[in-house]
Amino acid sequence: MAKREAVLSVIVDAWGGMHPGAWRDPNAPADPAMDLERIKGMVQTAERGKFHCFFLADSLAQAMEKDPAVLALTSNAARYEPFTLLSALAMVTDRIGLALTASTTYSEPFNIARMFASLDHLSGGRAAWNVVTSTGEAAPNFNNHVLEREERYERASEFYDVVSGLWDSLEDDAFRRDKDSGLFFEPGKLHSLNHVGKYFSVEGPLNISRPPQGHPVIAQAGSSTSGLAFAVRVAELLFTYGLELDAAKELYAKVKGMAADEGRNPDDVKVLPSLGIVVGSTQAEADAKLARIDALADPRIGIERLKGLIDYDLTPHDLDGPVPDVPETESWSKTMQDYYLGMAREQNLTVRELALVAMRFDAVAMSADRVADHIEEHVTGNAADGFNVSFADANGSLEIFVDEVVPKLQARGLFHKDYRGATLRENLGLSRPQNRFV
Repeated sequence: MAKREAVLSVIVDAWGGMHPGAWRDPNAPADPAMDLERIKGMVQTAERGKFHCFFLADSLAQAMEKDPAVLALTSNAARYEPFTLLSALAMVTDRIGLALTASTTYSEPFNIARMFASLDHLSGGRAAWNVVTSTGEAAPNFNNHVLEREERYERASEFYDVVSGLWDSLEDDAFRRDKDSGLFFEPGKLHSLNHVGKYFSVEGPLNISRPPQGHPVIAQAGSSTSGLAFAVRVAELLFTYGLELDAAKELYAKVKGMAADEGRNPDDVKVLPSLGIVVGSTQAEADAKLARIDALADPRIGIERLKGLIDYDLTPHDLDGPVPDVPETESWSKTMQDYYLGMAREQNLTVRELALVAMRFDAVAMSADRVADHIEEHVTGNAADGFNVSFADANGSLEIFVDEVVPKLQARGLFHKDYRGATLRENLGLSRPQNRFV
């Protein structure tokens, strides 16, 4: 029986590495998030490694480091708007998927539908939308409009329905472009959505032809009860936290079961836990890399970053004391809060130790062999369909992954040797959605 092949996405948030000390490495760019040539090189390297998807994370607030004095110690203060950047990257790549985050809390469905359809056309069918709701940190930039968790997901569900409906505005064969008759498209194949709901009233139709993929691939990252219910209804890629093997197996089985209960093929929901790493050809090389960037980061960054992860300020607490009980959040991400506080309880972490985990974005040092073993263990053990990989450093981890980890996975039959199609859907083995109006 052939082994299942892993789906691999590479997630980028800080182009100089996810670790806040990475930008200070002498080999890293001084302005990583705005260095277009370096960004182009990264996505082209990922494509050379046959990654399925290049995922650009985004935020509608400045950064998790709200204190300007702490933010100034990171490279997070400036970044490109993601649609603009991925449109540029579509011009210098051919097969890798291009995924980006867009909020349902502070956006309008018509604009989002049009922008993703445009990116899908520009890339030849490689766009993916990470559907997110926005927590309270972004509210000051949008008239301080804050939604509680359940309402955020209720709005997100209607938002998705409107966007997906707009993508079907024109049938695939609507355009005749017949110069002799003068008929550019068949008017009977243009459809208005005429949606009237609790949150949105959108007539349509969308003023762009149907995306090459029918619908761009849908990703989702919620792991709360509300997030999972939404994800199993709409998502094709589910980004989760990197859990221990047994917990990952439990979540994997839960997601697949919920998808089946929703009437979907469980194989159409790809579960991709996060894998934050510093990679070396040897374990000693990886350990040395991580130690070097740890030493380059100010410890205040970890405490400040935790504020945005657990919705609580640990500054008054003893750094070497236990992590205190924290009130359950309503306006921020409960998934992140549960993850970090659960880790602190299970591992008896001090405030200082949890701050270091947050500063590293959970990254660990691994040799190329260990990375390949980790991916194999999870994919063959029904704990994951692949991974959403991030690199803590800017000093060669991506290149080592492509040049050493990928060949190991291919030799074990765990990763494709080439892209199987032109679109992201084809490379993920996902069907093209039918037009609802046909």
